[in-house]
Order: sequence, then C-alpha cells, then structure tokens
Amino acid sequence: MNPARSSIGGGIVATAVLAVFLLITDFLLSGTKIFVFATFTSLCAIGGPPYCEAGSLTAAGLTFFWFIILFALGWPLLFGGFTWGLPGESGLTHGAVFGFILWIGYVVTVLYGIWAGGETFAEDLPLLIITLFAYLVYGLVLGGVYDHFAGHRTFLTRRTDRETMG
Repeated sequence: MNPARSSIGGGIVATAVLAVFLLITDFLLSGTKIFVFATFTSLCAIGGPPYCEAGSLTAAGLTFFWFIILFALGWPLLFGGFTWGLPGESGLTHGAVFGFILWIGYVVTVLYGIWAGGETFAEDLPLLIITLFAYLVYGLVLGGVYDHFAGHRTFLTRRTDRETMG
C-alpha cells in the first residue's frame, strides 16, 4: 500500500485506540465524567465561545469532527511524510517518537495557558502525565499499523521479504 493510504489506515486505527484509551482512563479516574477525553479534544482555546459551552450539541459535534480530522487524517499524513526522518528502525519506534513530539506541542500550549494566568503547573501535572501516555499509545499504534499496511519501513531501507515475494 502506498504511504498516504498506509498513513490514513494507521491514523484511523490509532484514533480509535486513542479514543478507547481516553474513555477507559476517564472511567477509571472519574467514573462517568469524561473529563480527560473532553480536555484532550477541546477546541475551546482555539475556537472560542461556541466550543466552550458545556453540553452544547454544536460544541460536541465540532469538537468530535476536528478530533477525527486531526488524529485520523492530519497527524497520520504528517507522520507518513516524515517517518523516514525520525530516529529508530521500526514503525513502533518512529510512532513513539512522533507521539512524543505531538505531546511536546501539547505541553507548550499548557505552559502558555499557565503563563497567561490560567491553572498552575501542579493542577495540570496529572493531565500532562495521562496525555503523555495517550500520545505514546497513539504514536505506537500509528507507527505499527503504518508498517503493517505499507509492508516496508521507509523508502530509504531495503525491500522486505513480503515485497520481494509478491
């Protein structure tokens, strides 16, 4: 399969796994509230008031739409384009590095919020730890599924047995 299709296939699977991971984390930490999932997918800081209204059908629909677009299409296509430049030899390693890079971007936005007078670092620390694991899970699944679908690691490596046999 070509890199774009492999990336999107990996992104769809990784997004589903990420959503399940976030929902299970919410269930274990807070019962029926979906605080971690809602925080992870929140567009409030980007989109402003229409996205911030709790319980709003519009906010929920738009947030879900952008979550799918970003994690099932956007990040995977970026990963597929730059996977060859990431350190490591396997898709799992590349995915973990990619997930860590995405998490660093998330940390920067949290630190900006703290600097702007929002919450304190101590208040955000548990969520930062959870999101680190979430991004690593996302990256690992994305990289592993990408490799499975593509049948190769990168265009810079030798052909795999599967490619030479078929």
